[in-house]
Amino acid sequence: MAENKIDITEAQEDEEIIVLADEEGKEVEFKHIATLDYEEEWYIYLEPLEGVEEDAEEAEMVIFHIQSDADGNDVFVPVEDEELLDKLYNEFLKELDAQEE
Repeated sequence: MAENKIDITEAQEDEEIIVLADEEGKEVEFKHIATLDYEEEWYIYLEPLEGVEEDAEEAEMVIFHIQSDADGNDVFVPVEDEELLDKLYNEFLKELDAQEE
């Protein structure tokens, strides 16, 4: 992982697109928003591309815990614990504010 605590991807033409398979095996495209180290664990923040309108005021964001499988490959595990999601979202906002200053 990167040395920085957070890596927030600027909205650009060359946005990083990540394709993941859902529970039914259907491919879903996401825009990479950030990768964040929180309490010595790595999390990736993604925005689903399907159904997102350019002028939408509130974009949906999903957060995955980055883990490794037996072969050492990254595996994205959805964060479902509401308390942890709130902490991760608040940490993201704090880091975003710090970068803007």
